[in-house]
Amino acid sequence: MAVRIEMPQLRTLYGQAVLGAARAKLPGLRSTPPTSQLPQASLLARHPGVSLEQAERYRRLFSGEPFDGAHRTALPSVLVHIIGFPVQMALMSREDFPLPLMGLVHLANRVEHLRPIRLAQPVQVLVSAENLRAHRRGTQVDIRVLVLEDSADPENLDESAVLWRGVSTYLSRGIELGEQTPPDAAETVRKEFIPPVKTASWRLGAGAGRSYAAVSGDYNPIHVSNLAAKALGMPSAILHGMYSAGRMLEGREPEGAGHSWSIDFAAPVALPATVAFAVEHVDASQLRFTGWNPRKSRLHFSAELQLG
Repeated sequence: MAVRIEMPQLRTLYGQAVLGAARAKLPGLRSTPPTSQLPQASLLARHPGVSLEQAERYRRLFSGEPFDGAHRTALPSVLVHIIGFPVQMALMSREDFPLPLMGLVHLANRVEHLRPIRLAQPVQVLVSAENLRAHRRGTQVDIRVLVLEDSADPENLDESAVLWRGVSTYLSRGIELGEQTPPDAAETVRKEFIPPVKTASWRLGAGAGRSYAAVSGDYNPIHVSNLAAKALGMPSAILHGMYSAGRMLEGREPEGAGHSWSIDFAAPVALPATVAFAVEHVDASQLRFTGWNPRKSRLHFSAELQLG
């Protein structure tokens, strides 16, 4: 069952999450422990379409080609993710969502960009939670997002109406909920990271998180505030994971869609930073991306793009 909502405002959701986290620490105001059940209902919201102004802010952020109808007409994958992110947040902000929103760690994304989405094209966003499971550091969950044609019926969904499909995986550290399947042994083994041949360097200033937030609306305090980041155990504000995804894909993913990509996050990027970046052509249809700290040889992310 899908519950239809208005497109949420991220600033409001973050404000409520911060207030709720602060109240939970006060004596006598702690809420009852969460259950180990995910919300059964999906959330559905209509998005009126990405404006040219927002698309141009995105283009400037990643130095991409203009959305002028000649160089570019369709949206890049990460800008489609931005469309759906407020609905993700609304689901994870619900009282029946078992993990606290503040402090969730972004682990991975899997995306299938099936058909082009144009500027100002209205769409529907359908979001659900699934696969609550153990992680060696706590509990993880998948948030599934479908971006649908505006005319689609979510209750009798035709796959041909799905334009974009994504799964975001999040970790709640230190939280163990109910009876869960132990993590795979392979998950607990850390592989030694051997950096590939660097093809570029990203020089990121202290305000890189605020720059992405100005495009996406994602003003998560851990990305824009040193104080908030330090309160959550980080040395400084950390880069949005989707900034890395957007930058690696810019100019490399096909505008005509029909491709898929994935990204797995390791050590966060504490700002300001220099990220060593490598692109490897596995074959004619597959690219591999790696980002790491060149001074410490510490992996930040690994990713792949599959064309066709």
